Amino acid sequence: MKNEEIKILRQIHIFYSGKNIYNHTYALALGDEELNNVRRVIQSFLDMPMVGKTFHRPVSENFQIFHKSEKNVLFLFITDLVDSLEYISPILDNTIKMFNELFPNPTDVSNPDNKKRDFVDFLREQQHQLHSKISIIGPTNSGKTQLFNMIKSDQVRQIMNFAKASIITMDNLKFDLWDFELKDNFSLLWSKFIQGSDLVVLLFDLSNYHIRVINHFFELQKQESKFSKLLILGNKRDLIDKNDLKIVKNELDISDFEEISLIETGVQEKIKLLIARNLNLKKLLPHHFIESYNKAKSIENDGNLVLAIARYKELIKISNDYQDFTYISTLKEKIAELQEKIDKETEMRKNIESKKKFEMPGKIQFTRRIQVQPLPSNEPQIKPPPIEVPKVTIKASRSPVVKQKTEDLLIFSKLDASEAVDIDKEDITLDIDEVIPEEKRPTLEQSEGERIYPEMLQKMIEQSGSTLSLKLCSQLITDLQKTLARPLTVEDIESAANFFVKHDSL
Repeated sequence: MKNEEIKILRQIHIFYSGKNIYNHTYALALGDEELNNVRRVIQSFLDMPMVGKTFHRPVSENFQIFHKSEKNVLFLFITDLVDSLEYISPILDNTIKMFNELFPNPTDVSNPDNKKRDFVDFLREQQHQLHSKISIIGPTNSGKTQLFNMIKSDQVRQIMNFAKASIITMDNLKFDLWDFELKDNFSLLWSKFIQGSDLVVLLFDLSNYHIRVINHFFELQKQESKFSKLLILGNKRDLIDKNDLKIVKNELDISDFEEISLIETGVQEKIKLLIARNLNLKKLLPHHFIESYNKAKSIENDGNLVLAIARYKELIKISNDYQDFTYISTLKEKIAELQEKIDKETEMRKNIESKKKFEMPGKIQFTRRIQVQPLPSNEPQIKPPPIEVPKVTIKASRSPVVKQKTEDLLIFSKLDASEAVDIDKEDITLDIDEVIPEEKRPTLEQSEGERIYPEMLQKMIEQSGSTLSLKLCSQLITDLQKTLARPLTVEDIESAANFFVKHDSL
């Protein structure tokens, strides 16, 4: 690997028998959807592992993948484009070896025990073994050594007589931190110092700067470490006012530098956050995440499944934003489980409602006298003649030839019709006392054929894939006969069966 290449791991994903069983994120790289796309790319290797060989390919403008299989376990590394097989292959082999030692049964990696903690510590140390480098550069007297001493996390080691190095720790990741001590801003040694950096921190004095010197360091970074990230810090903000700051920004034509003062309280934490942001290091989940997760579970236990699903989806979004895959699979499985419950409950309610729609209406009970008054008129009021209802028993029979229609049945005789033809409908007064009680209405005697109508209706319904008890079929035949007020036909039974089946399937 060439000196100028960046050495930083981003993500490790482990698959067993095609299923993702473990994820570890060093720095931001692929989100959940992007990882699914990569999985489709390597699906053939998941289905049929090719043991012993390391494969790699770019998957985006910024990242590439390295993967290798051991039995039914596939190890996938996500790195920057400049990382080479020469550096990644030993780390990949070491990871496979450690995993096999700790987890003879691969699925045990999901257990929160000491073995898993040992594996996580091992992965973090693997990143440190790459010796990812952060270099501090800038004009003399800008505060470089002060910054170095402020953010270092370990002992200082001298590199020859012009540079020193230490360790900076951020979110459990370790990086080499370098400080150059030459007084010559244009020394040729600067180019050697910058090479191989993952991040270059350019520090200058806001109160005393030279545009030519600052531009010189810009060019050094572009030429000697073009793949590195660049963080520009303007120090000694406390020595200038707002108007001076506007002049500095206009003269330097730099829109994205950070203003700091190394003597301010909290500046150390601020600088570490800026470094982590520039390196796209993984951020820890917010403190309220676990609280929100427990609240979503409480909502689920209360039976509000729709709201619980909405809360779980919010947690998936947070996990994806932070690229923390620990909870994503669990949350997705939980959402699928709750959605299945909702679908079943919806189907049950739908079936119940469809059966309710089919039920015949009950008897109408009048609670007060109803009377329709005629409109004002100078003409005398004409009352309709009383209606004589024949008190005879009508035998219902089904004609094998003639099909009767409801509109063909005459309730009045021709004489009654001729007498009522001149009566104005608006002048008719309906007296509730004139309504014939149900028990005094003419009865219809069933023929031998009509006695089997309930069985016939039940059989038609069952042939269409639905069910209805014989008792309800008999009740339906009775209600249908009362409604039509005529003998029933086979066509009426078929229509009733079709009507029931249609509503039962809604």
